[in-house]
Amino acid sequence: MNSAQKIQKEKALPGFEKINRYWDPVRKLVIAKVLPGEVYVTKHHELITTLLGSCIAVCMQDKRNGIGGMNHFKLPAPPGSTSEKDISNDTNYGIYAMELLINGIITNGGDRKFLQCKIFGGGNVVQAITNNIGEKNITFVQDFMRQERIRILHQSTGGTTGQQVFYHPITGNDFSVSQGKNSFEEVKKAEADYLAKVNDEMDDNNIIFF
Repeated sequence: MNSAQKIQKEKALPGFEKINRYWDPVRKLVIAKVLPGEVYVTKHHELITTLLGSCIAVCMQDKRNGIGGMNHFKLPAPPGSTSEKDISNDTNYGIYAMELLINGIITNGGDRKFLQCKIFGGGNVVQAITNNIGEKNITFVQDFMRQERIRILHQSTGGTTGQQVFYHPITGNDFSVSQGKNSFEEVKKAEADYLAKVNDEMDDNNIIFF
């Protein structure tokens, strides 16, 4: 079976077809690449990967029912939001990205009482960022798991370097790789661009970043 046949046979679950999936000839597995603001859930034996700076990736699974996934969000909630009514359906924000990840698992055969997770990211890769975005993301996701009573099996957060995370949602195995200079510069550029966007939103809305 060639790579195209493998991906065609193990189609993405409904609602997650837009995620970029490709065949890795070295690992002999399909890899799903999750970008910022994306969520992916699967029941297949495949890897999910993402590249992180101050953003957070939550890797979650129901091992008993053989399903899991990953999200990648930039901020806990929209700037200035004070209630659930203010939350847009935007997976760049943790409050919605978590909902979509959990619902995606449960809708496709998972059971909420068996959920467990691993948390990655929340680094400070751009020293110019004074809003502690990474720290706020870490605090948000820890509080969320505590409130939802979801067990955290492992956490690799903080620091000053980017990391690429690989996660197998069926076995629950993971590994992360600290980024070399080239990849690290890509993360820093993305973080700096995002910081500029956040600052513009702050100015436009005359609000204080949470």
